[in-house]
Order: sequence, then C-alpha cells, then structure tokens
Amino acid sequence: MKKFLKIIISSLLVSALMIGVGTVAFAEEDTSNKLTVISSNVAGLPIPSKFDKDGKVVPKTQKIMGEMLNNSGIDIICVQEDFQYHAILAAQMKNYPYTTYTSGGVPVGDGLNIFSKYPIYNIKRVEWEAYNGILDAANDGLTPKGFLKCTVDFNGVLVDVYDTHLDANGSLADCAAKKAQLEQLKAYINENSKEMPVIITGDMNIAMHCDINAEFYPVMIENGGFKDAWSEYCNDGVYFTSRLSPEVNAEYEARFGGNYWGRWDSVERVVYRSSSNVELTPTDFRYEDYNNRDGHGVVTDHSVMICEMEVATTDYVAPAIDLNKEKRELFGHKLVRTVKLTSRCIYRILTDLIAKIKSGEITIK
Repeated sequence: MKKFLKIIISSLLVSALMIGVGTVAFAEEDTSNKLTVISSNVAGLPIPSKFDKDGKVVPKTQKIMGEMLNNSGIDIICVQEDFQYHAILAAQMKNYPYTTYTSGGVPVGDGLNIFSKYPIYNIKRVEWEAYNGILDAANDGLTPKGFLKCTVDFNGVLVDVYDTHLDANGSLADCAAKKAQLEQLKAYINENSKEMPVIITGDMNIAMHCDINAEFYPVMIENGGFKDAWSEYCNDGVYFTSRLSPEVNAEYEARFGGNYWGRWDSVERVVYRSSSNVELTPTDFRYEDYNNRDGHGVVTDHSVMICEMEVATTDYVAPAIDLNKEKRELFGHKLVRTVKLTSRCIYRILTDLIAKIKSGEITIK
C-alpha cells in the first residue's frame, strides 16, 4: 500500500509519457557470430528519494545506469522499469543507434525498452492477461506489464528477441500469475516466432530453485522446447525441478559466493530456442553488480545479467517476412491510450480498496 501511494503520488508530479528516441538507417559492419545481450532492471519507478529504501535519486540513477550500459560494449540491451525518466536513460545510450520508443511512465507504460547495435524491426508490445496485486503483492496490476518483441537483423541472420517483466513476489497467487504469463508468452512465440531462433530475457522474477510453483521448468523447458542459459552454461546443463534442500542451497552459496540474488539462478534470465537452420549456444553467462561503482552508491536493486550467444547457421536463408521499423505513436492515439489506462488504473484501485474494506483487510477509523 505504501509503495503504491509513493508511485502514484510521484507519477502525478512527472509526465506520464516521455518522448522516445528513434532508429537510424545504418548498421555497423560486423562479421561476428557472437551476439551479446544484457538484461537490466534499471529501477526507474518515480519514487522520491526520501521514500526509497536506498535513498536513490531516480533521475540521477537513470543517468548513471545509462552511462554504464552505454559503455558495456554489449550488442543488445533489454531494460525493465524504464518509466518516467526514459529520456534521461536514452540520452546516454549514444552507442546504440537502434532503439524502441517508450510506451510511457506509470501507469500507462510497461517499462520495457530495447537498445541495439543491430537493426530492430517488427516491434510489438503485449500485456499480460493475468496478474496478481493492486494495493499489495508488489502492485503488479498498476501498469500494463508484459513483454516486448522485436526481430533483430544480426549480420543478415534474423533473430526474435523478447524482453519480459513477470509478476513479482513468491506467494501461491503470485506464482499462479507467473505460470499463466509463461503460458501466454510461450503460446505467443509458438504462433508468431515459430520458424525463428528466439532469445527471451528480462526480469522474470523466477528463481527455479525456490519459485517451484511458477512451473518454469515444465512450461518453458520440458514442454516449450526452450533452454535456460544459466542452467546450461553455469550449472552443467542441470535444471532445478524441485526446491533445494538447505544443504544443497548452502553448497551453491559457497560455490557462487552468497545468496542467489544476482549471483546464481537469479531472476534475471535468458531463455532461448534454436530454429531448423540457426543454432544458439551460450558461450558466456555472468551477473555484474552496477551498484557502488565510482562512488555512485546504489543505482538499482538488481544485478545486470550478461549473456553471450554463438549464432551458428546451416544453409541459412532468411525467412520471407516483412521487416517494419517502429513508428512514433500518434498524439491522438497516445492521448486515448493514456486516458484509457489511467482510468483503468483508478478503477482497479477503487475496486481493490472496496474489496479489502469489505473483507476487513483494510479498516477505516
């Protein structure tokens, strides 16, 4: 409830929609068959520093995050929680000529954006059909969270890349929402990327060794045909299918230097699937902590995940699909969407508030 109030109050003080940056028409010459990807939750929620648990000044941290990501040398950067201060973050990303336009701030944007050194086409944003939490459970229903899809032209090889942000927390209701979101994502990919090599990344809010009820393994790996990069590269192809015992968990903590968050089997993931003529293989996977660098203090509550993929082709012929550049959203459409989603947010808040008052969860004195 407190987090929700902070976000809404802060959102009223800043613009709900920021202007995104566009794409350019020229790709860099590169014959590499190694494609590198970053997933970074940039923690761009519009929370005033006095209400933030780490005292972050968000406009400042977005500038710092942008500078560090821009200097990372990574090919494709997928960010989450990129809301009201997108323009600040994007202004630092001078090494990335191909980018998505922002969908806006809280409560109208999904917080997802992609910065790429390679051309990106066919941008599509899809909202989750299921979620858990309005005034509680991490307030996931306050924004249209979901996934962002694009097609990357990697030296003539087309790869579909998905940036995702699933529900937070680990209650049974949260995990049920995550499972439904995974099922929705898988169904969408099977329909819209069925002949394509696919890379999915983002803040999935799932650690396989403890979020068992989200059913990540049966949905995505066992029945989806995907592979998880951390499990394949860092864990010798071993997948967690049940909760770890305290003894085994302690062994992993000793092996990787501490708690799983940002170190091993963390919520920042890469999931991938090869196609009939494009083989994807992780050749590096690691987490990096961008906090407390160069005296900057805490800039995000997540580690940055970096994955290198070998892209090997056999008799490759690019699929005959239209490649369309993203167009800036028309003002009229943006206005209608803003009114619609803001109204929906208010309706959800009031509905949840009334339900909690009736149930006795919230009492008015």
